[in-house]
Amino acid sequence: MKKLTTFILSAAFVPALALSMTVSADKHDTMKADGQQRAHQQGVGEQMMGSQHMKGKPAGAFYADDIIGKNIKQRSTDEEIGEIQDLVIGEDGRIVGVVVKTGTFLGLGGQDVGLSWDQIDHVVEDDESLFYTDVDEDTLRESPEFERD
Repeated sequence: MKKLTTFILSAAFVPALALSMTVSADKHDTMKADGQQRAHQQGVGEQMMGSQHMKGKPAGAFYADDIIGKNIKQRSTDEEIGEIQDLVIGEDGRIVGVVVKTGTFLGLGGQDVGLSWDQIDHVVEDDESLFYTDVDEDTLRESPEFERD
């Protein structure tokens, strides 16, 4: 009878013990992953407060209004060839291009042309964003008009 009681108790406790060990291991793995994620988020920059809010602009970053409305200059002549009207942002959240309004006369004329972000050099001088390209004004004006989808 003693063996039967031991067997029944073992049959009842062993699965419960195994289940509790599995839950404990899963909980440990989840806590470890959460800790690693929090450490990564905190390491992204000192500007982050917790994991959802920014205290300020991270070093090397800039605002959209540092770009939109700024003139773009031809690198070799330093001549203004257009004004950045909008940003084209890829699925990954990175800037892939800009929409430039070609030179206008008294705000009239001109057309919107798309330029790849790779064709633009962004320089900060005296806390001001400046933009340069190797594309000249004639090439820009002869480019196909940018079509918004």
